[in-house]
Amino acid sequence: MQTADNSGPGTAPTPDAIDARWLRETLNHAGKDIRPTGVTVAPVGTGQLAETYRLVLSYDEAGHGGPSSMICKLAASDENSRATAKHWSLYEREVRFYQNLASTARIDTPALFAGDMSPDGRFFLLLEDLAPASVGDQFRGMEAADARKAMQEIAKLHAATWGDGDRPGLEWLETGRLAQPFYAPEVFRSLWPQFRERYKDRLSNEQIGVCDGFAEKYDSYSRPLARPRCVTHNDFRPDNMLYGAPGNDRLSVVDWQSAGLGFNAVDVAYMIGGAFEPEKRRAQEADLLAHYHDELIHQGISGYTLADVQQDYRHFAFAGINVSVCAAVLVKRTERGDRMFLTMLDRHVRHVIDADSIALLDDIG
Repeated sequence: MQTADNSGPGTAPTPDAIDARWLRETLNHAGKDIRPTGVTVAPVGTGQLAETYRLVLSYDEAGHGGPSSMICKLAASDENSRATAKHWSLYEREVRFYQNLASTARIDTPALFAGDMSPDGRFFLLLEDLAPASVGDQFRGMEAADARKAMQEIAKLHAATWGDGDRPGLEWLETGRLAQPFYAPEVFRSLWPQFRERYKDRLSNEQIGVCDGFAEKYDSYSRPLARPRCVTHNDFRPDNMLYGAPGNDRLSVVDWQSAGLGFNAVDVAYMIGGAFEPEKRRAQEADLLAHYHDELIHQGISGYTLADVQQDYRHFAFAGINVSVCAAVLVKRTERGDRMFLTMLDRHVRHVIDADSIALLDDIG
């Protein structure tokens, strides 16, 4: 493990190695004239694949001020979570997204001060602290206005990268041309039995039936769609959104470890299906899909109709089931994580049933 004595610029420190000297050197290395003379470090957030800290900075030298705080994101301390991140290059994806794509992706994200990967596979990001913005909550869900804003933001990302699936220089985002990035048939089929056994006393017959059916027909789901590919977030949910303070309607999207090349509706269905209790989703989903489509048109996309959005939304009703099941098994297990994954699974199963998405896979099959 690195210490304050050997963590230099461009290397990923452990939390106890973050000091004013490392910050000054790292920010200078990144071309930022920010020279803190003191720093305090405090954990924030509940991420399971990485750990996040707020750095409160002080400045004693006249003329060398800067932000009062930054957010520092580091690799998870849990070995299993780090192994999962390494398998799918999740840390590299997030660092490279901020370094190479964020400035042109149109979607609102925190500004990057510095970031890099270390030879041992760890990483660090120093990001804009958007406090007093509030973090979304998967359990509470979303207000209608926030959901519309989220649809607007994700449409900007999709439009900015529409048709970029084969663009040179984006190979680091590739996950095998799957309909849903990261989740090949063998992945879900190997992890679903483990999930089912772990939570057998907390799963309904309806949930088991839908997931069993999904596993059986997964090849139909996994086939690439006849649509342009774009950059997708792939974990687009309230916990990864920051809402502006009262009077500020900014909505910023964070946690880009799962960024990949995929089909736009995976983000749309994943967010709408998981952010609401079923009755609230039913009341809002038509408006949200129309709002998303309107923003795509506003951003310059043509040849993709609202009917296409609705069809793809039905297909990707399974997206949240994939994440709920696979992530629960692959990352560090926590009490909040159990509650979150089971809540997500229940909402996405209801979405699949409402959309009759199993029948859609039968038609594809």
